[in-house]
Amino acid sequence: MALGQVGLRWLPLDRLAIFRSSDPRLAVTLGSVRLPNPLILSSMYDDLTILRRAMGLGFGAVTTKSITLGPRPGHPEPNLVRIETSAGPGLINCNGFKNPGLDAYRAALPGLPHRVPLIVSVAGESVEEYVTLVRTLGPFGELVEVNISSPNTALVYQWSQKPDEVRALFKALRAATTKPLIVKLSPDFSDANETAIIPAALDHGIGIVNYGNTRRVPEPRLSQGAGGLSGPELFPDALENVRRIRRRFGERVEIIATGGIDEPEKALSALEAGAKACGYFTGFITRGPLLARRILDRLSRELDRRGLGRLDDLRARQGGV
Repeated sequence: MALGQVGLRWLPLDRLAIFRSSDPRLAVTLGSVRLPNPLILSSMYDDLTILRRAMGLGFGAVTTKSITLGPRPGHPEPNLVRIETSAGPGLINCNGFKNPGLDAYRAALPGLPHRVPLIVSVAGESVEEYVTLVRTLGPFGELVEVNISSPNTALVYQWSQKPDEVRALFKALRAATTKPLIVKLSPDFSDANETAIIPAALDHGIGIVNYGNTRRVPEPRLSQGAGGLSGPELFPDALENVRRIRRRFGERVEIIATGGIDEPEKALSALEAGAKACGYFTGFITRGPLLARRILDRLSRELDRRGLGRLDDLRARQGGV
């Protein structure tokens, strides 16, 4: 992955039209924000040069790494391993929110051009930390993602197990910004997500969920002995989560389907199931930067085949929004 990051930073791939689709039918609205297509580069990169490049590689939006109040060195290496599963190649990471912190991003984000919308992701260990992050950095993105689900940082991971405190968090965050808020959920707490987390978000005017983060698994090769699994092994559960959330909450929730999307048919299935957008990172690493264009072309062909004028019509025909 390090070699790929060097390439993204120094090779001007974003200037090549081959990575992008110009089909206007693929545009979607997430919150009140128009995305040129439903593909979102998930949170992982803290290098803004890479994010700027990624904005030209076919995504409808890109996400910053989850930003913390102060700089964090992350967990010691090894903090990332590649695995082979029966479903295909995946990653396990215990990065631990390595990032330069709020002050560094506050200085750098104003200089980042937005070729597509930017999602600013934040992670805190208290209500006050989240509020400070959202209030300070929210103005630099079109949307703000609230990460309450990282399996590699105990106090963040535990938010999903504290429903009363989560309600207070959502209330405070909704008052801290007018930007659309996204709640990033953990696949490890599906019952709590449905019975407590999503209802609390809706009660406080937060209607977008990213379902979801990586799944915590043991991995002795990592410095922490465990980490977050990403990749195609997660896709069956991710698809079922989308279907279940859509059935339970209907049009009140906009879903970003994240987890194992590394093929065009998987993105199509998630959108048909009721997702408004699809997020991925591991597929970007294992399948390469042309994956976005392959997905977008597949979606365009499906709209042609069904005689539909927009992506929302595809979802509506399948019983979603």
